[in-house]
Amino acid sequence: MEEGKKVLYPAFPGTEYKVGVHEFRIPHATGTVTLRLRHLESEADADNYMGHQYTYIAFDELCNWPNLGGYNKLKACLRSTAKIDNLRVRATGNPGGVGHQAVKEYFIDAGAPETIIQDDKSAIPRMWIKSLVTDNKILLDADPLYIKRLQSVGDPELVRAWLEGDWSVSLGAYFTNWSSRHCVIPSFEIPEHWPLFGGLDYGESSPTSFGLYTIDYDGHVYRLCEYYQAGSTASTHAYEIDRMIAANPHTNGRRPQQIFADPSMWVKRRLSEVVNQSPADVFLQQGLSLTKANNDRVTGWRVINDMLAQRKLHCFDGWNDNLCRTLPSLPRSKSNPEDLDTHTEDHAADELRYAVMHLYQPSRAQPSQNANPFFGTNILDQVPVAKQRRRA
Repeated sequence: MEEGKKVLYPAFPGTEYKVGVHEFRIPHATGTVTLRLRHLESEADADNYMGHQYTYIAFDELCNWPNLGGYNKLKACLRSTAKIDNLRVRATGNPGGVGHQAVKEYFIDAGAPETIIQDDKSAIPRMWIKSLVTDNKILLDADPLYIKRLQSVGDPELVRAWLEGDWSVSLGAYFTNWSSRHCVIPSFEIPEHWPLFGGLDYGESSPTSFGLYTIDYDGHVYRLCEYYQAGSTASTHAYEIDRMIAANPHTNGRRPQQIFADPSMWVKRRLSEVVNQSPADVFLQQGLSLTKANNDRVTGWRVINDMLAQRKLHCFDGWNDNLCRTLPSLPRSKSNPEDLDTHTEDHAADELRYAVMHLYQPSRAQPSQNANPFFGTNILDQVPVAKQRRRA
């Protein structure tokens, strides 16, 4: 608000700021122009503006939102009954923040800077403009040591992001052991004696994520395929997941022996529902029996990071796009560095955590230096059917 006064008052004499309604009233030849300062903490807050119409919508530091849900919803308000040719949505942003991956995917990865990117779905064109601190001559003239202070922050990735505008960095990323070269592999047919199991993180307005997994006798875990969909009911999710499993070409349609699922799936979510069923009940009706997952977040993340460090986690290329897209950039929680930031797109990561937490048991003895890193665990014990097959 104060910055707005500094800019608008000299540029447009007669401008007033109305404290009670948080808006500027700017005199113009065509009439009074209103600039409103509004609140958007979460995607749900965007619903407060449905039915409004704006000719210009601006977001400051777009990467501070965990996703582009609110940004996309407010595009519906970009309209006018007057014939205005330059309706615009504009945003500023720097690499980093909880929404780094979403902004990078939507703008940076979609095309070169200062090039119109045509959205095939909405037909709304977009563009991103690279701007570096060295372009801000006014700032550098007023504060010649500013760049030196940026260079002194210590973290080389952060310096690269801020000074060079490098969006390839993973600032504060939790899974630093991720390597696409080792994790993403060509698909192959799964031997019949390898057990299948699943992980499931449930959502309705937010995405439901399901991964189908197998494990070999050396402890390598393979994520064969994924289901990732938002805005559907439990029955739709269950049907589509079951259909995906049956159609998987790498397993000949075999069903997983166990599916480790979000414990909240056993809770009835809406008291107003006529049928007293939890999401887990609905999945069971589809023939998908679920097992309550261990929901120890911190231990689960450590297990995943250890698997990545040991090159024990693999994803079939082209079949696991959402996990491979989101996992490498998930940031640490600022309040608890041992945990992930819960405001990020962590649905696939949660589902992976549910699955792998049931592969490991505490070691009963200390391994020797030459022992397998998973010494003391009998991974296949967690899949009883596979254990019986192995003994046969």
